[in-house]
Parts: sequence; C-alpha cells; structure tokens
Amino acid sequence: MRDFQLPGRSPVYANSGMAATSMPAATLTALDVLRAGGNALDAAVAAVAVLCVVEPASTGIGGDCFCLYAPAKEGKVYALNGSGRAPAAANIDFYESAQMAAPINTSAHSVTVPGAISAWETLLGRFGSKGFDELLQPAISMAENGWPVHPKVAKDWAGAVDKLRLGGSHDFLPGGAAPKSGDMFRLPALAATLKKIARDGSRGFYEGSVAADIVATLRARGGLHTEEDFFNGRTVAEFVDPITLSWHGHEVWQCPPNGQGLLVLMLLGMLEGYGDAPDGPMGVTRIHRHLEAA
Repeated sequence: MRDFQLPGRSPVYANSGMAATSMPAATLTALDVLRAGGNALDAAVAAVAVLCVVEPASTGIGGDCFCLYAPAKEGKVYALNGSGRAPAAANIDFYESAQMAAPINTSAHSVTVPGAISAWETLLGRFGSKGFDELLQPAISMAENGWPVHPKVAKDWAGAVDKLRLGGSHDFLPGGAAPKSGDMFRLPALAATLKKIARDGSRGFYEGSVAADIVATLRARGGLHTEEDFFNGRTVAEFVDPITLSWHGHEVWQCPPNGQGLLVLMLLGMLEGYGDAPDGPMGVTRIHRHLEAA
C-alpha cells in the first residue's frame, strides 16, 4: 500500500487540457468530457459527481460547493458560494429555549440544506456547454453497477464506522461493516437520486420525493428542516467577489467568507516574509514556521 503520509508526485504536462482530482475514476471522467467537446466547467461537474460515488467520505450531493472559475477568454476570476443555509426555524430563540449544548456533527442540528446541486446548476447555466442529463451519466453508471473501493477510501471508511452507525447510515455499512479495499460497492439509492437530478435539474433534489425523504429523516432525528427550506435551497448559490493576495509574484485567489479561503491568504501573508527555508521544503525550519502560522 502507498505511504499516505508521504505521497510522491511527479510533474505532469499537457498540450490541450488537464484534469486533477483525488480519485482516478473522477479524473478519467473529466478527461472523457473534455475529449467529447465539453469545457472545463462541464468536466468539473462530471468529475465531482463521480467523486460523490467513489469517495463518499469526502464528497457528496448532501454537501456544499465553493468554486473559483476563470474562463480563458475573459481574464477574470469568478467566485461562487454554494453553501447551504440552516432551517428557517433554527434561530437564536429556539436554541436558547432548548438550552442545547453544541451539537455533534452527526446531529440533525449540524445539517444545513445542501448547496452543492444549486451550485452545480448555477455554474452550468452560466459557463457550461452540457447539461445534467449528459454529465451525470458516468456517476449514475458507477453508483448503479458498482466500483472497486480504492485503498485510501477503504481506510477512511473503516475509520468512520462508529460515526456511520451513530448516524444510521446503513447504506454505507453493508452487513454492518465498511467495505474493504477492492470490494465492489453499489449505491442504488444514490443512482436513483442522480437520475432525478439528470432528468429534472435541481428540482429533482430540492422538491418532490428526494426532499421529502431527507426532511423526514432529519425531523425523525430532531431536526427543524421543512420542505419549504429545501425548496428555497434551489436558489441559494450565488456569485460573490473573490478575495486575493499578491504572493511571491503571483495572485492567489480565494472565495470570501463564509468559506475558509481567507485563512489561506492570512497564512500565506504570515509566511511571505520568511523566504525559503534553509533546510529545504521538508526540513524542520519550514515545518516549524507553518505550524506556528497555523
């Protein structure tokens, strides 16, 4: 097995296009979209949809989406905030009257209305050349027919078993256990949801049976979510002004708060004055500086 603590990377070069993701299946999907005439945004949406299937511990349609996109012909960087909102009933008065301690991350009170699908649709509407009906097909096929679990994904999955049991995530624990590296794994329910999104767009997620099922599940666990909250989630994604920092002759761009990109710029600003570490990129000096800045 690869050493995940000290992974190696070789430089990669290309003439006409490039894709990079955390999973080979998603990267290959992005390249297929580019070869079929899609643009970078089309490839990104198809790839992240595959990641929702093959790397479910890190990516999912139940999450959010922050995006920086720079169309080649415009010379401009666009930022999109696709973070979900809390239920309308989740106000200060409720939490004060409930005298609730800070919720754990498997609590229904930690769940916002997902913003990812709203973000994907907004981005495709502005910059894409293809639609959900085509771009979601690779993810649907993998969820329906199965895929071999990647070693890194199996490692993360095994480490989350207790949390998955606490959250009632039976679909991800076949036979009560996490799948092992190389096991074929299927997610038919996710395939069915992706098919609805491919057919109906964001309405297939924020309205109808999918939204009703999510709301029922959350409310059964004490959540305040309503179907109206999900209906309003369709339009939550919005373009915002990106923030930037000049660093060593480059412009570094990030999405503004409520995203965490501001912290990246702050850390770079702290480290800029030090220059190169005398003992190299993996030396003690550089590691110490980064730890102190963080």
